Amino acid sequence: MSFFRIDQLKIELGINLQVFLFMFKLIKNLIPFFVFLTKYSHSAPFEIKVHEDLIADYNQSAFEVETNLYKTKFLPNISTAILQTRIEYGYGITKESELGVNVFLSNYNGNSYINGGKISYMYIPTHIEDGMWHYGLKNEVNFISDIGGTQTNFYELTPILSLHINNWKLTLNTSIDIALNNNHKITFSPSAKVAYKAIDSTYLGFEYYVDNLPLNHLRGINQQPNTGYFVIDTTYRKSQLAIGLGKGFATSTDNWVVKAIGAFSF
Repeated sequence: MSFFRIDQLKIELGINLQVFLFMFKLIKNLIPFFVFLTKYSHSAPFEIKVHEDLIADYNQSAFEVETNLYKTKFLPNISTAILQTRIEYGYGITKESELGVNVFLSNYNGNSYINGGKISYMYIPTHIEDGMWHYGLKNEVNFISDIGGTQTNFYELTPILSLHINNWKLTLNTSIDIALNNNHKITFSPSAKVAYKAIDSTYLGFEYYVDNLPLNHLRGINQQPNTGYFVIDTTYRKSQLAIGLGKGFATSTDNWVVKAIGAFSF
């Protein structure tokens, strides 16, 4: 590798790191405002994301940090807002696939906790970047200790399908979760996103999530957690920032959840 290429990589890494630190500081400074917005909600997932056809480049690394903030009155021992964080490291093992490792963290009542993690494999076949259809598949194994103390281990399979028309993107994730315990319960957790390119590299969109819908009772969607988010996504070089504000629709007690995702690759 030439010295010019090494210097170029150093410059790109430095720029992406500066952008990532700016994103982190922005999210941190907005937390007091987010606390003001959030009232009460059920426990939110550690990952609130509609997966698209984006993976780390071959032999390249990618980092992603996601946070979400909410309050709950269903856990009487928690008196503060709950801040959840997901940290992901991904590496492109081929031109069409990525391996990832995630760690889940939380902070409430003045204490910090490690809540588990997951291992993931994502496959995005080669396709025309400017084409209409984008697709892929994600496999992951989760080991999560929920905020309420419940241990949840499960395998998740997520087909990814995205339709791009002019300035519009419509993405669908039809996730199937299989519990890794004695009952091997299978649930359906679909999510969808529609986004419009408002300006260059910036999209305004809406996301919708349904969690843990039993396959033998799909009509019970109103009885399961389902949440909608208004989101803003923007990209600068190899860095990305997404901020969203969402509300649950399952019960009258659901209220606001705030989420933010920052990512960069090198």
